[in-house]
Amino acid sequence: MENRTRTLFNRLQAGRLIALLSPARPEDCLAAWEALAPLGITLEIALRSPAAAPGIALLLEREPEALVMAGTVMTSEQADRVIEMGVAGIVCPDYFPEVVERCVAADLLCIPGGISGVGAQLAQKARLYGCTIEELPLLYPYQYIHKLFPAITETVSFLGLASAWKGPYKGLQMVYTGGINRDNLAAAAAFDRSGIFCGSALTKAAPDRAGMRAEGEKWLALLAEKSPE
Repeated sequence: MENRTRTLFNRLQAGRLIALLSPARPEDCLAAWEALAPLGITLEIALRSPAAAPGIALLLEREPEALVMAGTVMTSEQADRVIEMGVAGIVCPDYFPEVVERCVAADLLCIPGGISGVGAQLAQKARLYGCTIEELPLLYPYQYIHKLFPAITETVSFLGLASAWKGPYKGLQMVYTGGINRDNLAAAAAFDRSGIFCGSALTKAAPDRAGMRAEGEKWLALLAEKSPE
């Protein structure tokens, strides 16, 4: 599992895009992966959809090496289920200590979210691994990560929080989700040139593979304009 989760983390840092899918049917998961994985875009399947767990199972049955993430994981039971299925990473809408515990036990990439709880989740990960927070990014870089959620709302941007967090937590890998779209992606990417960006618009055409590929290519073009020099 360690190799898969490390490979996933490297892929996230290289591609910098996560496509969030809330599938209507299990087959949508396979279609989204087939459309977006060749572009280097990572797929996150949200468990808030009844079709999500069957979709993850179908995808990993057809493509056992697929580096897919389970999203909206909020309980230890959900974490145990998707870890057993073979996902390569778990994403949470907030900081749930029991989910972090399960992920660290499996040495699996865990991305807690929210506009708080950064230090708490990093401290828990470090404690469970038996290291300090300072050692965490050196020994387990794929766990030195947090999801800013929501990143942008209709009335306010929380992007500045990421800069504040990177003061005490230098080099913290940030994932930005919630309100990220093509209209603001370039500005967000300019704000954090190593940031990873997640959007449900990347899968809005599901199960249309061509439509998802076209959307993914547009997002990648915007990121390329703001890529690190």
